[in-house]
Amino acid sequence: MILALLLLAASAAPPAAPIEEPIETPITVPSAIPVGFLLAWKPTILSVRVDSGAGSEFGSDKFQPLRGLFRYTTTAYGERLLARAEIEGGRFQSDTQGTRLGTDGFDVTLRLLGGVATRITTGFTMTASAGFITRFQGGTQADTGAPRIGIFGVTSNMEAEYRIAPLVTISGYVEGGLAPLPYAAQPNLGDLSDASEFRLRLQLSFDLGTKTALDVGYDFTRWHASFDGSNVLSGPGTPATQALLMEAREHAITLGVRWKP
Repeated sequence: MILALLLLAASAAPPAAPIEEPIETPITVPSAIPVGFLLAWKPTILSVRVDSGAGSEFGSDKFQPLRGLFRYTTTAYGERLLARAEIEGGRFQSDTQGTRLGTDGFDVTLRLLGGVATRITTGFTMTASAGFITRFQGGTQADTGAPRIGIFGVTSNMEAEYRIAPLVTISGYVEGGLAPLPYAAQPNLGDLSDASEFRLRLQLSFDLGTKTALDVGYDFTRWHASFDGSNVLSGPGTPATQALLMEAREHAITLGVRWKP
C-alpha cells in the first residue's frame, strides 16, 4: 500500500525542468593576411654580365642608392584571399669603360598577385601567392645605355613568418618566375629564347604600434635572359648571328615602413 502511494505521488509530480545549455559566443578570428601599405628604400649592389658565350663582355659591382619599393596588400572574398600589387625599381647602372655596351639607365618591375595566408600555429604564418610579373629596363644613352627590353610572364612565391618576440617577427621569402614574352625591345637584341627571375628575402619586422611596423631585410634577386640572332656585341652592320646572355644580380638592403589602415 505504501509503495503504491509513493508511485502515485511520483507520477503526479511535475517533470523536472530541462537543463539549459550555455550560450556560445562566437569569437572573430582576424585574418592572417598582412593588409596595408609598404614603402621601402632599397640601396642595392648591382652586378651585371653580358656575353655571347665566349666570356663576359662587361661586369661590375655598382652601388645603387636610388632604388625603392611600394607594395599594397588587401583581401578579397570575405578576407579569404590575398590580393597584392607591387612596384619596385630605380637606377640601373654598371661600368661602361672599355665596352660599347654598358648599363646606365633604369629598370622597373611590377607584380600583380593573388594567394592565401594560413596561421599554422600561434605566431607562425605561411603565405603563398602567384600571378603576373613584368620588368622593363632602358638606358639613358644611345650607345652605352642598358639594352631596352620589357619582359612579361608569371611568378609564384612562398613566405614563412614566425613571431620570435612580442614585437619582433622574422620571415623568409622565396620566389621564382618565368617571363618569356618580350615587348618594346631594341631590334639588335635578337629573339628572346627564355627569361627567368629568382628572388630570396630574409627580414625582421619590428612593431612600432598597432598599425605600423618597421621592416629591415636583405633581398637577393637574379634576372637572366638569353637571345638568338643578336648583333649587339658585334656592332651595327654585322650579321645578326650571335647568341646573347644577359644577367643582373641585385644584393639589396630593404628599409621599409608598413602601415595598416
